[in-house]
Amino acid sequence: MKNEVLSVLTKVMFLFAGSDRLRYGVAEVFRHVLNGLDKSKYQPYLIITGALTESDNNLVDAVEVIELGRKGLRKAFLPFVHVLRAIRPDIVVSAMEHPNALAVLARVVSRHKCKLILTSHNVLTPRLEHMWSPRQARTIRFAVRSTYTRSDHIVFVSDAVRRDFQHYVPRMPESSVIYNPVLKGDRLPAACSNKTKGLIVASSRLEFFKRTDEAISALQFLDQHYHLLVLGDGPERARLEALTAALGLNDRVEFAGYVSDPFAYYRLAEIFVLPSQWEGFGNVLIESMACGCQVVANADAWAPAEVLGHGEYGFLYHGGDAEDLARSIGQASATPKPVDKLVSYASRFTDERAAREYEQVFESLLGTT
Repeated sequence: MKNEVLSVLTKVMFLFAGSDRLRYGVAEVFRHVLNGLDKSKYQPYLIITGALTESDNNLVDAVEVIELGRKGLRKAFLPFVHVLRAIRPDIVVSAMEHPNALAVLARVVSRHKCKLILTSHNVLTPRLEHMWSPRQARTIRFAVRSTYTRSDHIVFVSDAVRRDFQHYVPRMPESSVIYNPVLKGDRLPAACSNKTKGLIVASSRLEFFKRTDEAISALQFLDQHYHLLVLGDGPERARLEALTAALGLNDRVEFAGYVSDPFAYYRLAEIFVLPSQWEGFGNVLIESMACGCQVVANADAWAPAEVLGHGEYGFLYHGGDAEDLARSIGQASATPKPVDKLVSYASRFTDERAAREYEQVFESLLGTT
């Protein structure tokens, strides 16, 4: 009887390019969606091009994980083709430019006629300008233009990402916007009413485009009771610590490094700031809001303004202007948004909601709606 039930399940395969842990970025989004899928309808698979470094990956038992154990996409290509031929999924979902190109080519080589969904989790324009060499950027533009049109559907994590990609994929296939699943619907964080007045938190990997220096510089224009707690680590940390010292702010800025539970800090903070130069979504906006933080973000960073309802659920400032950031922080403190409204809004961004929206795409492609 069990085999009869399994035989009618739709096989959905998610391709994740990488190794390590399923905690951040694309891996976290995939984990939420896979866990949230209706297991009475879908048999979910997660293909890892590398290998996981932790056995506890927070995936439900119904998700079958296959580790290819290869370093780099080129070495993972043929093993992935073999997996396609062996499992014969009904739907394949992949993410980001290089893995998406691999998925398109693997479907052709395998000769397996599955539906292919490509997902894009970040804006492309600033990454082409700032993260890759001109030669690499040309290659990526060509790959996006020539492979994305060969998919059956594209999922974008925000309308900002979709609009940006339309410049590079003029003949865009059918597409959807599915906002990131940030929270577990059955385990929402508790908002804290006992906030530490003047405590500002910034949380990200410390890289140049995250513009944590802007948050530090903004303290110069704020009263002494404001303090900044920086969560995260990365290549910019030494420069940011030097900037803090040069501005005489050592007693007002604390670098906590990597923390395993940022929610503990969000519950204490009055204000969360996201000064990133660009974001495709910005999960931390929703995480901190769910804990009752007032949120301030760069209005010019593509997706954050959209995620914050263009100011309805947070405060926006013009990126590159630390004084304007300070003004927005002061406004967030003086005239805060109603916390219950923020918490209610944040609770929409759950694994169940995203899974149901992905299922709607699956059903549309397979003609089962």
